[in-house]
Amino acid sequence: MFRLNNDVPSLSEQEPVHLFPNDYTNVKDSEPSKLCWRNAADLPPAGQHFDSPYDTDTRYGNKRTTTWTGYKVHITETCGANDVHLITNVEMTLAHLSDVDQTQPIHLSLEAKGLSPKEHIVDAGYVDSELLVKSKIDFDINTFAKIRA
Repeated sequence: MFRLNNDVPSLSEQEPVHLFPNDYTNVKDSEPSKLCWRNAADLPPAGQHFDSPYDTDTRYGNKRTTTWTGYKVHITETCGANDVHLITNVEMTLAHLSDVDQTQPIHLSLEAKGLSPKEHIVDAGYVDSELLVKSKIDFDINTFAKIRA
């Protein structure tokens, strides 16, 4: 049988344990003695706070109707009609970073491996007008994507 020792102070009398004392971005103090979670609209941008006490590098990501806390993985593969599909490059980034900002690093990585394609078909989130032009000039890669309306 468990017996409570009356000499031990109750939990409410204990000093709080602060695992991450410098980051209270998810908490606001509406009253000096009361802390509460911020509403989503009151949170700072995703890159300015962490969302997991287990991995402080993770960030909040949002893509259309999907949200998550973690990372993004950008995979490049061959896709010739008569070719074996092989993964040629993998990049991992924080979840809040924009896809369009990953295309040039992907092209640099492919170039360093001697695997630059002549044509690179990407999702619409990976291109803008400047990148379409720069990919051809800088890497001799014709980048194709369905452009968002």
